[in-house]
Amino acid sequence: MSMVDRVMKAGMRVELSSFRRPGTEEKPEERKAYYSQVSDVRENGLVEVYLPIQKGKLHLLSVGNRLNMYCYAANGMYECPVVVKERYKEDGTYYILLEITGNLIRNQRREYYRYQCVMPMEDRKMDEGEREWMLEQEMLVVDDLMPVNESTIVDISGGGLRFFSRHKYEVDDLVYCRFHFGKDYRLCAQILEHTGNIPEYPGSYRHRAKFIGVDRREREEIIRQIFVLERRNRKMGKA
Repeated sequence: MSMVDRVMKAGMRVELSSFRRPGTEEKPEERKAYYSQVSDVRENGLVEVYLPIQKGKLHLLSVGNRLNMYCYAANGMYECPVVVKERYKEDGTYYILLEITGNLIRNQRREYYRYQCVMPMEDRKMDEGEREWMLEQEMLVVDDLMPVNESTIVDISGGGLRFFSRHKYEVDDLVYCRFHFGKDYRLCAQILEHTGNIPEYPGSYRHRAKFIGVDRREREEIIRQIFVLERRNRKMGKA
């Protein structure tokens, strides 16, 4: 049995992102990813995937596009280069057919592993004193009694998170975050990007942020919780 046959399964969640040549560095905060799911793995090795949906709209990946595909298996994440061979519609559902053009390998950088969710979060911008402690001492020293905002995390990884809020942070702001994800977390995140005027969420802002000053133990706990939830969701899907 080939590696593809052992790893790739119908129902598996995948990410598709811009093609990156082997050996080149890719930072988690810079990755633009489109989420989808495997529909079928064919005998000829081609992989049928549901056409990704972004912001409520189909993301029309063109035939011939070269991409990196990240596969979320029960025992970890794998990656491989792919090319879009075909795009079609059957019974009202859109698909793309992908050809794997290189080796399917285990991805050791587990901070990439993202979990889509709807999870409440309390947050606020850190003041200058708190920011200084974090940047110079790598210590989170904050006043927990100060007022906080309410936001909604929509995906999380060991490297950072994306969230929606009614308030806007600026790029480079340091944000104190409190949320529950298997346990209670108090972390610092640096804003990398914000987007407003979102049609499906009027009056809201979407933020992308990376964790800073997070120790290895807490990062691994977040990743471990993601794996636990993914396995649970997969079992429920089979029930």
